[in-house]
Amino acid sequence: MDPEYYATLQLTNKSDVFSFGVVLLEIVTGQPAILNDPEPTSIIQWTRQRLARGNIEGVVDTSMHGEHDVNGIWKVGDTALKCTAQAAEQRPTMTDVVALLHECLELEAERNHMNAGFNTVGSDGHVNRYSGYDTGMSTNVSESS
Repeated sequence: MDPEYYATLQLTNKSDVFSFGVVLLEIVTGQPAILNDPEPTSIIQWTRQRLARGNIEGVVDTSMHGEHDVNGIWKVGDTALKCTAQAAEQRPTMTDVVALLHECLELEAERNHMNAGFNTVGSDGHVNRYSGYDTGMSTNVSESS
């Protein structure tokens, strides 16, 4: 819950931004909003502590198995923490959040595009990997099957 809500008992647009930031952190970390680590700790505090050490992989949900753009995940984490700032005036607008998340999607799309490709088995029994670059040409790299 937005910390200012406790003082005013009024929900605002910035309260929604705060809640959205918590949801983003839950998605990225795979953790609940309140962790027992070993004492009850908010996901915000838990994430801030780990990111302060500079290790995004210590925050990211292990079920992602490294299948993400590190810069994009940093940006999502940073956006979520901005959304959960204590003071409402320090939080971005939802329009700003959408723009930031769109940038994250672009980073992930770039990573997926660079890793795109398909495999075929050649007549010699080797697996051939064809890269999906937009150059109009295919790059053939043979690997043992």
